[in-house]
Amino acid sequence: MILTKISSKINFIGGMLSLIVITNVVLTIYLNKKQEGDSYIINIAGRQRMLSQKITKEIFYSKSSENFDFQILNDDIETFEKNLYILINGNKKLNVYKPPNREIKEKLDQVLKIWIPFKKTIQEVEEYERDIKKDKEIMMNSFDDLLKISDKVVKAMVKENLPGHYIDLSGRQRMLSQRMGLYLVRYLDTSSQSYYYTYYEAMKMYDRTLMSFTKDSLIKNRKKLDDIVLQNYQYWKNFKTYIENLIAKENKIQKGIEYIHKTNVKLLKTMDEAVWLYTEYSEAKSDFIKNFLYISGMLALLIIFYTYFTAKALERHVKNFVEKAKELSDIDPIKQNTPLRVEVCGEDELKEASTHINKFADKVRNALEYSNEALKRAELAAKELQIIADEAELALKELGVKDRKNFGKNIDATEDIAIESAESLIHVSKMIQRLKDNLSKIIENYPDK
Repeated sequence: MILTKISSKINFIGGMLSLIVITNVVLTIYLNKKQEGDSYIINIAGRQRMLSQKITKEIFYSKSSENFDFQILNDDIETFEKNLYILINGNKKLNVYKPPNREIKEKLDQVLKIWIPFKKTIQEVEEYERDIKKDKEIMMNSFDDLLKISDKVVKAMVKENLPGHYIDLSGRQRMLSQRMGLYLVRYLDTSSQSYYYTYYEAMKMYDRTLMSFTKDSLIKNRKKLDDIVLQNYQYWKNFKTYIENLIAKENKIQKGIEYIHKTNVKLLKTMDEAVWLYTEYSEAKSDFIKNFLYISGMLALLIIFYTYFTAKALERHVKNFVEKAKELSDIDPIKQNTPLRVEVCGEDELKEASTHINKFADKVRNALEYSNEALKRAELAAKELQIIADEAELALKELGVKDRKNFGKNIDATEDIAIESAESLIHVSKMIQRLKDNLSKIIENYPDK
C-alpha cells in the first residue's frame, strides 16, 4: 500500500512509533513479571535437587545413629513433595505458573514417577529402622537371658558330674551367646556381611550343640538337667524366630537402601534436567526481550529515516507548489493564450489544492474576458451613440426644428445614459482587475516552507 496523502503519512508515522513504544512497555512489564516467577521457580527446582540428596543422606545416617530424629527426614520428604506439586500444578499466590511447555511438563512427570516409589521405599526403611532400634534393646536383654540359661545348663552338668566334653560344650554355649549378640548388633549397625557371617557361624554352632543336648540320652536320663536343657531350647527357639524376623527387616532395609542409592542418582539427574529446562526457558525469554528490543530499535530507526525522507519530499513538493503558484501570479490571463495551470507532483492534498487553484484561475480568466468584451462593447456603443447624436443634430438643423433646446436635452440625456453605462462597465472591469491583483499578492506572500 502506497501512502499518497500527507495526513496518511503523518498518521502512519505516529501510529507505528506509538505501537512500538506501547508494545515495548507492555511486553517489558509482562516479561519482567514472568522473569520474577522464573527466578522463584528455578530456586524451587534447584532446591529439589538439594532435598533429594539430603533425604538420601538422612536415611543413610539414620542407619548408624542411635538417636536419629526422623522428624527432620519427614519434613524434608514433605517439602520435596509439596514443591513438586507446586511445580507441576502451579500456584497463583506464589506467582508460580504451570509448566510452560510440553518438554518441562514431561520431565516433571518423570520426576513424579521416580519420586512415588522412592518415597514409599524411604518410608518403609524408616519404619523398619524404627522397629530395629526398639528391638535392639530387647535383643540385648534377650542375649543376656540366653547367657543366664546357658550358664544354668553348665552348672547343672557340673552338678550331675557329666564327662568333661559336655562341660566344655556347654561352657562354649555361654561364649557363643555373647558372640552372637556382639556380631548381630554390629551387623544391624553397619550391614556388613562379614559381621553377619560371623554371627551366622556362631548361631549355627550354638543351635547344633543345643539340639545335640536335647537328643543326648545321657542328659535325658537326668530329669533336672533335661528340664533345664529343654527350657534353654524353648527359649532359644522363640528367640531365634525373633532374631530371624529382625534380620529379615534388616535385609529389607538393605534392599531399600540399595534401591534408594540407585534411584537417588536417577532422581537427581532427572530433577537437574528439569532445572536446566527451566533455566533455558528463562534464558530464551531474556533473549526474546533482547531481540525484540533490537528489532524495535531497527524499526524505529527505519521510521525515522522514512520520516526524514518524507519530510524532504514534502518540502520539495511544497516549494514546487509555491513556485507554480508564483508563475501563475506573473501571467497575464488576458494575453495568455493557453489556459492557466498549476501542475505539481506530490501528495494528494497539494494536487487537490492545485486543482482548486486551476479552477479558480479559469473562473478569473473567464470573468476578465467577459469584462473586457463588455468594456469593448460599451465603448463601441458610446461611439455609435455619439455618431447618432451628431447625425440627429445635423438633421434638426436641416429640418429647421424650433424647439431644439428640449430635443437637445433628450438627446443629451440619452448620451448620458450611454456614458454612464460605459462607465459602469469600466468600473466592473477595474474591480475584476483588482481581484486579480489581490490574488497575485496572496500567491506572492505564500510562505516558502
